Amino acid sequence: MSAKGGNYWKTSNLVKDINMSGSTKQPWDPWKMYDISQEEMRAIRERGKMREALKTEWQKKVTDPHRGAHNGGTIFDPAIQRFMAMRATNFDHFKVTPKTTWLGFAFVVIPVGLMTYFTIRDKNIREAQFRAGEVKYKDRTWYFMY
Repeated sequence: MSAKGGNYWKTSNLVKDINMSGSTKQPWDPWKMYDISQEEMRAIRERGKMREALKTEWQKKVTDPHRGAHNGGTIFDPAIQRFMAMRATNFDHFKVTPKTTWLGFAFVVIPVGLMTYFTIRDKNIREAQFRAGEVKYKDRTWYFMY
């Protein structure tokens, strides 16, 4: 806090605090941020080119108007096949853990139990009111049920 009781978060004080927190002799260079060597950068660029070539090839195959004339009209992509197989066999790879057990209780057992309890309780309260004559027949909801 300043001695005069003014606002501490003025820009000048904040800049002073930031500059005092460490030495900033070298400016920030985003190209050297992760300390990647030239070989790693070259490999990253090559992977990007390969990815782009695969995307282009996929777009050509998908938009080919004569696709149905050969290969049965479907495009086989191993990555998509693995993804679809994973989704189809999700239950086979399920593991029971404490987390999945609690999630099952929290999202299935407890809500169903609470809904059942409140429904039965509400029905019993209404039934008791009807049998005691507290509610006239014409004022009842669900005429035809009671």
